[in-house]
Amino acid sequence: MDHQKRCKYMTQALELAQLGAGWTAPNPMVGALIIKNQQVIGQGCHHRCGGPHAEVEALNDCQKNGHNPAGATMFVTLEPCCHYGKTPPCTDAIIKAKIAKVEIATLDEFDQVAGQGAKQLNDHGIEVIIGCCEKEARRVNAGFFKRLRNGQPHVILKWAQSADGKLAWPKDSPRRWITGPDARKHVHQLRSRCGAVLVGIETVLADDPRLTVRLAGEHFQPVRVILDSHLRTPAECNIVKTAREIPVIIYILKGNIGKLQRLTKLGCEIVTVEESGSYVSLPSVLSDLGDRGVNDVLIEGGAKVLKAFWEEDLADQLAIYKAAEIIGNDDVPKIEFDVGSAKLTDISVLTFEKDVFITGFLSGDESGESINDLL
Repeated sequence: MDHQKRCKYMTQALELAQLGAGWTAPNPMVGALIIKNQQVIGQGCHHRCGGPHAEVEALNDCQKNGHNPAGATMFVTLEPCCHYGKTPPCTDAIIKAKIAKVEIATLDEFDQVAGQGAKQLNDHGIEVIIGCCEKEARRVNAGFFKRLRNGQPHVILKWAQSADGKLAWPKDSPRRWITGPDARKHVHQLRSRCGAVLVGIETVLADDPRLTVRLAGEHFQPVRVILDSHLRTPAECNIVKTAREIPVIIYILKGNIGKLQRLTKLGCEIVTVEESGSYVSLPSVLSDLGDRGVNDVLIEGGAKVLKAFWEEDLADQLAIYKAAEIIGNDDVPKIEFDVGSAKLTDISVLTFEKDVFITGFLSGDESGESINDLL
């Protein structure tokens, strides 16, 4: 099979993997495709944590459609597991099905797999090839790999800005949103891919957001996180009012015991963390989220919170919605850090009716494209 076809099949498997976005954490997203006689005879993905893995789903798909996978090639986006967890080892199922070749995009870094799955397949006479679309596969599971390495989730800084860099309309403006409906719908899709959505208390007090995913059909709902050093979160705000339906974590330094008890009774979880310059320690918050199995956290603001994550060098990715509107008022919030210095790699750009969405991974050095050139 030539390189172009291999990349085509692995790209399809990566698309399947992303169907599990949000649902699979703390596990990774994985997709699998089974090819025989140059035809796709089975496909699958890991839909939810605790459910069948992608390889087993693809083998079951073969059986459902009357295909025999013996002698076929399996394309899988992550090394098959070889240990008992919530499900049996995928390597056992692959060996039993008499798959002839397994193409793996990238090895797993989980210590109970970490090359052992590929070795087990190879030891049973299955040809194993590693590395097709490896970079893309590692980007799909950037949060999973980061959490394995340092215990913290992948951090995405997200904001919407006007053409002149403002983050909001003046308070006396009748307009609420900078971007149009298509861009706002895309925000909900982005939220549904993350394990947590985070804002500061000033955003809660000023905007009273819900931070939920509001799309047709069933979608993953991330935990809502509030940074609230001195526990000012109102019991009447939208996030608290829905805390029994969708989890809420409020990170504090200290707070009135009566208010703490009231918010807890309403369904919020209150977590006291270390102090950093009179505010909650952001690394402590990220480590706690990592301990909870959150792979990706979307930082939605406001301006001070975005600046804090940026200046502490905690951001891994930017997600920026740019509108054509010009606000012009110097009294409204704006980005307060030098985002122009950012260099992005693996950039994606989407165009809506009047808005543009730009996302990319922060390169950490001088490689990559300047954000100024994109904005």
